[in-house]
Amino acid sequence: MMPPGSNAARILPRGRVAGIDYGRRRIGVAVCDAERIIASPLCIRETSGDHAADAAFFQSLSHDESLVGFVVGLPLHADGTQSGMSREAERFATWLKRVTGLPVVLQDERYTSHEADGMLAGIGLSRQQKKSRSDAVAAQLVLRGWMEAVTAIPVQVVVGCGYLGERVALRWKARGDRVVGTTRSAVRAESLAATGIEPFVVDVTATDPRWDQLFATMGAPTTVLWAVGFDRSGQASYEDVHVEGLLKLLNGITQAGAARPRIVLASSTGVWDDHQGGTVNEETPTDPNREAGRVLVEAERLLRAHPAGPGVTLRFAGLYGPGRLPRLADLRAGHPLAVDPDTWLNMIHIDDAAAIVVAAGDAAGPSPLYVVADGRPVRRRDWYERLATLAGAPPPTWGSAVPRSRGGDKRVDPSRMVHELGVSLEHPDALAALPALLKVCDRPQGHRVSE
Repeated sequence: MMPPGSNAARILPRGRVAGIDYGRRRIGVAVCDAERIIASPLCIRETSGDHAADAAFFQSLSHDESLVGFVVGLPLHADGTQSGMSREAERFATWLKRVTGLPVVLQDERYTSHEADGMLAGIGLSRQQKKSRSDAVAAQLVLRGWMEAVTAIPVQVVVGCGYLGERVALRWKARGDRVVGTTRSAVRAESLAATGIEPFVVDVTATDPRWDQLFATMGAPTTVLWAVGFDRSGQASYEDVHVEGLLKLLNGITQAGAARPRIVLASSTGVWDDHQGGTVNEETPTDPNREAGRVLVEAERLLRAHPAGPGVTLRFAGLYGPGRLPRLADLRAGHPLAVDPDTWLNMIHIDDAAAIVVAAGDAAGPSPLYVVADGRPVRRRDWYERLATLAGAPPPTWGSAVPRSRGGDKRVDPSRMVHELGVSLEHPDALAALPALLKVCDRPQGHRVSE
């Protein structure tokens, strides 16, 4: 069992939950509604040492009340240290999880018995009646305390749990936030659930992606990250995904009628084309010459103008990291690279990119737009020669008919991001990061860095 003080230890799936006030002779039980607005005393379970009968009782309770989990009171000492009864309660919680198959969390129950006695005083009950009912009322107070605690836990949504999205989700999860991650795949949903991310299977291009249903049932999210990748093997176009799909998400948020979350849009420095090696920043007009860049500009405009916006747009330079090193497979195969070696490559390590998303979600008053890069552009020649040397590959060769503008010759200035979001990069130099990355890549894959 996780300690009751951590946010992660208090999170249960959406639905009805039972509160438990554990005792050696009597176990108080309370339940809440599926929306977790009201907690009510339910019953007392008199125990006799018949564990099979107790197991049958709680299994029936789980079924009859459509429970999704239990909250067991933890009777600590006044100073917060464990007592003999708290250790018994922990053993009971472990047993309850095993016999019902439902998640069980622990909740500090100090003073609930005294509060329950106070609630029953002066209502005309005999001493025995008060004693018998106080356990159920104490369970109600345990459950109510847990309900009040979980409402303070931030809820984060990641639309697109891919290379970037999953890392952001895990950062939020690690600090105790409740995190919902979307995917199109039921198999992928299982792997997300194994990490503690609550999966929501959805195709963002569907006629009705059910966004309003998600936001109406999960409560108001703090942040929603749009980090949907583009599947070139699918039938949907860039516009279907990043404009029409994003519009459906934003409409679903407004239709849910909940408090407006902060939308973080993962965009790209591909909204700029060839700048002849010049510097670009947030003030530089966009001039994409590729479909992906044009669609992302349209998506950015959509977010700024929508009632759910303006949000925060992050224009990422090329993402690299474990399993993603640009052109590595081509280098190892000795293929000519379809790039101009004398143009600039702008990059950001995936872990730094994830940290920047979290910072953009947390910032008190962020700007609506940031360009995201490590601020140390490298010549493509230097990058690929260094990568080939470290990988034991032949020296790179260059495609003879490659136009100079291929990949966009520009240098990205992330000064606004650095000054306003205050993130200290773990990997400020892409060339320096290469040796460690090649060591951890068991099966390195060649991916194009998206600019």
